[in-house]
Amino acid sequence: MGKVSPLWTAIITGIFVILMIFAIPYERSTKKDSIQWLGFIGKISRDIAYNMTVLSDGIVVVGWTSSLKEYGDQNALVIKLSKDGKLLWQKELGGSGTDGAICVKATKDGGFVVTIISDSQDGDFPSQFGGQDIWLLKYNGEGNLEWKKCYGTKGYETAFDVIEDDGYVLAGYTTVNGSEDFWVIKTDYQGNVLWDKTFGGSDWDTAFGLTKLQDGYVVVGMTKSHDRDIFNNGSSDMWFVRISRMGELLWQKTVGGSDWDQATNIISTKDGGFAVCGVSWSKEITGESRMGDFVLTKFDIDGNQEFLKTYGGSSDDIAQKLIETDDGYVLIGTTWSDDGDIVQKHRGSDYWLIKTDKKGNLVWQKCLGDDMDEIAYALQVSGDGYLVAGVSYSYVAGLRARSHGGGDILLVKVR
Repeated sequence: MGKVSPLWTAIITGIFVILMIFAIPYERSTKKDSIQWLGFIGKISRDIAYNMTVLSDGIVVVGWTSSLKEYGDQNALVIKLSKDGKLLWQKELGGSGTDGAICVKATKDGGFVVTIISDSQDGDFPSQFGGQDIWLLKYNGEGNLEWKKCYGTKGYETAFDVIEDDGYVLAGYTTVNGSEDFWVIKTDYQGNVLWDKTFGGSDWDTAFGLTKLQDGYVVVGMTKSHDRDIFNNGSSDMWFVRISRMGELLWQKTVGGSDWDQATNIISTKDGGFAVCGVSWSKEITGESRMGDFVLTKFDIDGNQEFLKTYGGSSDDIAQKLIETDDGYVLIGTTWSDDGDIVQKHRGSDYWLIKTDKKGNLVWQKCLGDDMDEIAYALQVSGDGYLVAGVSYSYVAGLRARSHGGGDILLVKVR
């Protein structure tokens, strides 16, 4: 496959499409791929898992589903499964427009919150501000809705990440100033807005993740701007914005080369700093012979970069999520390569799961897929392994065949 365009990358790493309903885990214990179980989840049309979280008694997966009611009608899906992948319940939410669940996070009270984007004028998410709005839904552990709140302007808004911190903090983008800007919203525990802030220049600036530090937050994404003190090295740079607990800008910095660079996820690390994953097509970062590569970079609490590592092959490799382990980091994304760091890849694209040490050196890698394309979005730790999810267009994985529509959610438990 050739190079993925920046616009397509933004779609892959930002919003994609659609959802799920029925899963039967396939038990497998071969040493070769260390798969504990896997399952397809889907309906007649295309179904995609965009995020997931682990509760004490199960797994909550969220995403988008294409319904058959009319062309372009997409609904949000929230599903709960047992720890071994058996379906417990599912909720399909939306109206006559485009509705999709993007992020889910477990909360301290045993429940969870979900971010949804919607341009519907009716149904579960009737427009309150115009354009495309953000909805925050709070559920208890049994899946009962406790409340939902809407945030937006007359333009378009999306929230790609949410964290809990004496309420909730959401990060994404808004078009209130004409072009896309980072948008950060802080709410109380009932979803009431305490403050909201925008950050950006005159071009396209989109936040894909945020994390809490001791005295504030770091928001990451990409910037195409070259003004308002944003030093952009190329077409697009990874952009890091450090803000206080009240949303005041403390510092900002870019990381990138002469081509497209984008941060997709950020986590706080045990040493007080933070780690970020993303993708780069810049030759200064990936090397002359590379296409898009996974990027992992680590910073101390003051934003000083400790290391930057890339992983991949001669085609595109796009990282989506990362987690910290006791001895390093684990990243999930999608690979189109079959050389370089990638071993035992299947046809099309594969889920690509990699493990590094604390310095970012590659320890192991696993390709998960079959005869067509698999695109990974979500990663979680569960017991003695890792859960990965996204969308599969293959008609078989291992010995498990699927009989649904144009693409199904593929959820895999890997040791």
